[in-house]
Amino acid sequence: GGWAVTGPTQVMAEQGGSLAVSCSYEPGYEFHPKYWCRLGFLWFCFTYIVQTDGSEVMVTQGRVSIGDNHAARSFTVMLDGVMLGDADWYSCGLRRSLWFNLWHNTEVM
Repeated sequence: GGWAVTGPTQVMAEQGGSLAVSCSYEPGYEFHPKYWCRLGFLWFCFTYIVQTDGSEVMVTQGRVSIGDNHAARSFTVMLDGVMLGDADWYSCGLRRSLWFNLWHNTEVM
């Protein structure tokens, strides 16, 4: 039962503000890399905006950061300086293998 990765279906942010999105995962995936990506053609992730290496080390790429909390089995993506162009569908997920990911889609408004 249930999905391996869960999170909000929709989040709202104010232009110029910051946004935090938390996604949770089931036991056993603590040391898998976690990622955040903007959904592209046919709702696929082609490029990860930011991703962890499976550790709890915070990773920052431009305006976006991601941090994993193994004990809470959740990871949080933070976006600073929200712009109108950031509104879109995104995916928070974890990499199980080279070709198989588990994810949850979230709309940023």
